[in-house]
Amino acid sequence: MKSALQLELQDLHGLPYIATIIWFVLLGISLLAVIFYLFQKNSSSKEKVGEISPSKKKSRAKGF
Repeated sequence: MKSALQLELQDLHGLPYIATIIWFVLLGISLLAVIFYLFQKNSSSKEKVGEISPSKKKSRAKGF
């Protein structure tokens, strides 16, 4: 006669395999989100630099 714990462990036979797949899918989504964020951050900073022309920049007077 098997205990209730042994029966439950038999039901969870494929769980580590499925949990590993889910873990790597979530890790991949997170890495894609970070790469996408960094790509957008770099492209937006390049646009801002390009928009400001040298004639529109105001020169600041230097202090004493």
